[in-house]
Amino acid sequence: KQWIEQHLFPHKEVLGLKHNAESIESACDEMGFCYGEAFKWHRDVVQLQTRDAGEKLAVSFAVAKSANLSIYEWRMEQAIQRNAHIPEDLAKHGQLHLNSKQINVEVGRLYLLNNAINLETNMLDTPEEFWEDDRFQSEYDTSIKYLDVNARINLLNKRLEVLKDLNSILMNAAHNHHATILEWIIIILIVAEIVIEAFRTWREME
Repeated sequence: KQWIEQHLFPHKEVLGLKHNAESIESACDEMGFCYGEAFKWHRDVVQLQTRDAGEKLAVSFAVAKSANLSIYEWRMEQAIQRNAHIPEDLAKHGQLHLNSKQINVEVGRLYLLNNAINLETNMLDTPEEFWEDDRFQSEYDTSIKYLDVNARINLLNKRLEVLKDLNSILMNAAHNHHATILEWIIIILIVAEIVIEAFRTWREME
């Protein structure tokens, strides 16, 4: 972790998306490796069958994908906790206790999370390196299965659907808030016009 912070974090062109310290901490996990007669995982220790760098790279791809997924799981959990009060507010009061700026900020956050998960990551893709050398793709697939990557991605997408519904609620709330402001502006203008017309009529009657 210390090496990563010193040598990788300063280089955004290598990392791509920038994550905060808490999300990175959520992706940190201790795993070990050893050598044996057959490739297998057991209690977060991977047993490598060879000393070939390709085998280590295959495992590294899977572990990196799992770590990246952990970051998005953390971000998803934060978004859910941050907005957990919204359904309750709607059920109790029929409206959101958020101003227009807060609603717009949350809509932007949810959009960025949705965009990051679906457009800016390659969690569902097989690494391109296996197109040229697939000797250790089975080790990669075994590691992906052990780390529950596919199941976690499916769960993440289900939670994302819930957040999309929440996003729609927030956007409707923002629209209604804006419409309410426009209605009040129109009412105030009408009242002002009536007052001015009444004052003008009063002056003429004098």
